[in-house]
Amino acid sequence: MIGSRAAWLLLSALLAGPAWGQTAPAEGADARSRGAAPTGTLSYPADFYAAARPVTALDMIGRTPGFTLDEGDSVRGLSGAQGNVLIDGRRPTSKGEDLGDLIARIAAGQVERIDIVRDRGAGLDMQGHPVVANIVRRADAATTSGAVTLATERHAGDRWATDVVAEMTRSLSGGRLLELSGSLYNYVDDEAGDGREELRDASGGLIGSADRLTDAGGHGARISGAWRQTLAGGDLSANGRLVGERYEFDLLERPAAGDARRINEVEDVLEAELGLGWERAFGASRLRLTGLQNLEDDQELSRSVSGDGEDLFRSNERAGETIGRAAISRELAARNLTIEGGVEGAFNWLEGAISAEEDGQAVVLPSSNVRVEERRGEAFVSLAWSPRPDLSAEAGLRVETSTLSLSGDAPLERSLTYAKPRLLLTWTPDPASQWRLRVERELGQLSFSDFVTSASLDTGVVTAGAADLRPQDAWTGELVYERRFWTEGAIKAALLHQEITDATDRVLLTGPGFAFDAPGNIGDARRTVFMVELALPLDRVGLSGGLLKTTVERAHTRVTDPTTGEQRRLSGYNPFEAEIELTRDLPGRNLKWGLTAEIGSPYREFRFDEVVEELYEPWYGAFIEWTPSPRWTVGLKAENLGDRAIRVDRQLFDTPRDGRSPDRIEHRVERTGPYVGLTLRRAMGAS
Repeated sequence: MIGSRAAWLLLSALLAGPAWGQTAPAEGADARSRGAAPTGTLSYPADFYAAARPVTALDMIGRTPGFTLDEGDSVRGLSGAQGNVLIDGRRPTSKGEDLGDLIARIAAGQVERIDIVRDRGAGLDMQGHPVVANIVRRADAATTSGAVTLATERHAGDRWATDVVAEMTRSLSGGRLLELSGSLYNYVDDEAGDGREELRDASGGLIGSADRLTDAGGHGARISGAWRQTLAGGDLSANGRLVGERYEFDLLERPAAGDARRINEVEDVLEAELGLGWERAFGASRLRLTGLQNLEDDQELSRSVSGDGEDLFRSNERAGETIGRAAISRELAARNLTIEGGVEGAFNWLEGAISAEEDGQAVVLPSSNVRVEERRGEAFVSLAWSPRPDLSAEAGLRVETSTLSLSGDAPLERSLTYAKPRLLLTWTPDPASQWRLRVERELGQLSFSDFVTSASLDTGVVTAGAADLRPQDAWTGELVYERRFWTEGAIKAALLHQEITDATDRVLLTGPGFAFDAPGNIGDARRTVFMVELALPLDRVGLSGGLLKTTVERAHTRVTDPTTGEQRRLSGYNPFEAEIELTRDLPGRNLKWGLTAEIGSPYREFRFDEVVEELYEPWYGAFIEWTPSPRWTVGLKAENLGDRAIRVDRQLFDTPRDGRSPDRIEHRVERTGPYVGLTLRRAMGAS
């Protein structure tokens, strides 16, 4: 009965629009962040979130109907690298720091409202996102605010993880703002567990088996800061970030017969970032300048010992990125037009050196000493037009040119130029619903690490550095429908299709005395994704304060296998993923509890002599959060309640795959065990 009633109420809400008690947020007319919300924007005041007792702005973002946080892509440059959340109408100048971490530093008490901006003409830097959230902080927030957080977890095997975080925000006279954050932490890799491995021949006969005992995790420290002030009639922002971390992986493999094997891997990473941004209005125009510098050093040592034998693999990568970007936009209010144009330049480099030894003897590997450099420039222009209040269009063009050069073991130089047009049409028939149609040419980016050879002592797989890798090129079409209903209800359905050229996958790389798998381009491919997101308030079905959130994604990919000539899916894509979260707010008791689940289908990777299928069984979790006062928050959580298994099947071939049965099959199962965690947070100042 409850299920039938919920389905009927949901269908009625979708058909009826803003009836059913929907309190559609007000729409405003001012295009700047601290004034009224821009036209075409849904504005959610702080009171909207009060029943959920949010602690930080990140909690508020998570309860905003119909909005999903996108932290951006890990790409070079700024275009596409930054997420879909702004703070006081401005983008953070940091690229290396997680957007979620930046938002979590803002106490909920500092937030005046959250605007969901759905109109490119709002005068904000949306950077291609059709929808962005703008967190508007209170002008009368406390002069100094901050928080100290202690989080600890107990994992199976009496392993502990701890994170101590201190954060501070101070407002000074003249609109100056200082933000500082520091953290000391250690963590447990929750994908490393104990299990068993079996190797069988083509007929299914057992060749060998072994027990596997795995322990992995790391420790580190990070510190970051940001500064904002007025300068030369505009707003200046700066940020700095420094992170040092060590990761260790330890595996003891005990076979049924023969010598035990121990593998130890140690990786040390040091990252530094400095960013500057300046923004100023000149009448109806607005100029934005951004500069960013990133540096990284990554050193890894892997050792495998079995009986009297010892294998070693060393890797050292140093990388840097320098970015400069200038953009200017102008609003022509009389014609409902917004024009934006600009340029971006970047210099990226990576130096990679590797070495390998087998029983004290050096092993010759391809692309073992490489320097990669890229000089990239991009010019862009876009035009946003709203011919009527319910209809808008955005057309844009980006032209990218780059010169990629490799020196060392595999010298190469190549220049590429791409034009990337984009069209976005938006129809908003009423405040509760919206249709969006996007057509765009999207260009993938090359990972510089793909040009350097790598090795896994655990699996015995060597991946050669790419010899002639080109960026993946795709024409993308996407149709999105969103509808908001009741107070916190929302549904979003999206259909995306891509026609891909130069699809990036795995290829066979041969040379004098070697044949290795490597990243490479394998021709044309197709990708279709259907996704549904639902936020369903449960008050109407008898669970007051309850909210059910689900995301379901189904993907289909197709490409011709370069080894067998047969049709198959693209490597690394998961055909099905689903996330479910049920939460309930109990404001009378200052409590919130929730249940979570993550489900996925196996994904595959196709090498010339191997097919790997990896499946993560469902993940279940539960949490409860108590806020005894505006300054104190206590959280308890239990994760991996089902003790999920990670299953890996490797089909191994002695020669390149040709459609025949594999020569051997390796089956591995590992479990990591449930774990529990406790979080204590003490806020100061605004809360």
